[in-house]
Amino acid sequence: MQRIYRHIRHVRFDELVLLALVLVIFAIGYIQLTLTTGSSQLEPTARGVLRILWPSMAPLLGFVLLSMLMHRYQPRVDQLILPLTAFFSGMGLLFTARLDQSLQVLYPDTYPNIDVRQAVWILLGMIVFGLIVLVPWDTLLVRRTRMTLIDHLAHYRYAWMSLGLLLILATFLFGADPNGSGVKAWLKFGSLYFQPSELLKLTLVIFLASYLDEQHKQLIRGEEFRWYGWRWHNGGWKPRSTPLILFHLPSIQTMVPLLVMWGLAMVLIVIQHDLGAALMLYTVFLAMLYVATGRSLYAVLGLVAFALGAYVLYQFLDVVQLRAALWLDPWSHPRGYQSVQSVYALASGGVLGSGIGQGIPGIVPAAHTDYIFTSIGEELGMVGAVGLLMGYLLLAVRGYGIAMRLTGRFSMFEQLLAVGCTTILAVQTIIIIGGNVRLIPLTGITLPFVSYGGSAVLMNFVVMGLLARLSINQRDLSESR
Repeated sequence: MQRIYRHIRHVRFDELVLLALVLVIFAIGYIQLTLTTGSSQLEPTARGVLRILWPSMAPLLGFVLLSMLMHRYQPRVDQLILPLTAFFSGMGLLFTARLDQSLQVLYPDTYPNIDVRQAVWILLGMIVFGLIVLVPWDTLLVRRTRMTLIDHLAHYRYAWMSLGLLLILATFLFGADPNGSGVKAWLKFGSLYFQPSELLKLTLVIFLASYLDEQHKQLIRGEEFRWYGWRWHNGGWKPRSTPLILFHLPSIQTMVPLLVMWGLAMVLIVIQHDLGAALMLYTVFLAMLYVATGRSLYAVLGLVAFALGAYVLYQFLDVVQLRAALWLDPWSHPRGYQSVQSVYALASGGVLGSGIGQGIPGIVPAAHTDYIFTSIGEELGMVGAVGLLMGYLLLAVRGYGIAMRLTGRFSMFEQLLAVGCTTILAVQTIIIIGGNVRLIPLTGITLPFVSYGGSAVLMNFVVMGLLARLSINQRDLSESR
């Protein structure tokens, strides 16, 4: 009995219940999509329902298999990471299946079988997630190199960063432009395309986490900037007897490696005109710097630098001027069709939406990538859009909570790595949704797990896998009280 009780006590019930809820939600969604679009005949039997759900729901069943394997081999992994990943992936699968029919009618030769491709990328992502979380990397690496996985990430920061930068440089020589946008930001491997900026954001986070872990004391203390001026005393100005300390700034030796590596990444991304990635990398840099030092001065200087940089880029880059013009007044701009249609789509969705399969989201260009949130808002309404936002908010809260509860020899590095991984997903969400609802200018970036895209989906699974791996070392909530 004690053996049975010990086994049941470690069953990940919360995770299994949440995964079952995700499966039920999207099973209902697929059935409604089938009934609405008439893509296949629904037989009111268990076999008929399974015949419709099987090809589409197969990737989601992989999450159940992952949960069972984690119950067996990694029972301490946070129990919200996998259900949230399944929820976002299911939303992406459902709406790529929905949009595939519209896009094949409107653009028959441009977007073939995006639902099948998205399912393949999600399956590959789950495999990568499983390899990161389930494989005993520490045991294998210590046996061969006497270093753990965290050791390799922390100690080889320049190698990881150089890999990301070299791949970006490779796009200038061998870059491809599958979308016809004029930006060669992809590398082609056979029939597959990979966007190196997706890998660069992760390598930058690893570099920043390692460097800030090593240099955070120097960044906090810095050098004193003193003022030996005059002061008002007894009705007159007199020389100061003691200097006034105005502020502290780190030494040049401390800041140069940090700014050079980060600056190279930003310059290469801006040259590519990948403004969404540049904005995300800049925000992640500021967030991790503030978390590592706790000094608001760095955040203020960063915001001032951002304002100056945005002004300079606006003066010299046509693409920045175009984005700003489309944001301010898309109705009077000859290229404002996309933004205007997205506004109409969100307005037509109302509170409850038109229903899955009953809207016309394919009219909005890039409805499956940049404007997939608009598609969701049109067919699921404000309720569905806010529900998706709440999912991302829960992911951010959980990720930062994991960072706060991490312990161990590399706790500082692991905490910064968890903060960086969480910030990547949170900032991506804010940027793309803010662009869809016209709070900020739209930039070319994907909604994590939901937007169609191979390399973006795969790297999001890598980020979630690292976050899940890090959560193994977090304190239990009962221990932190």
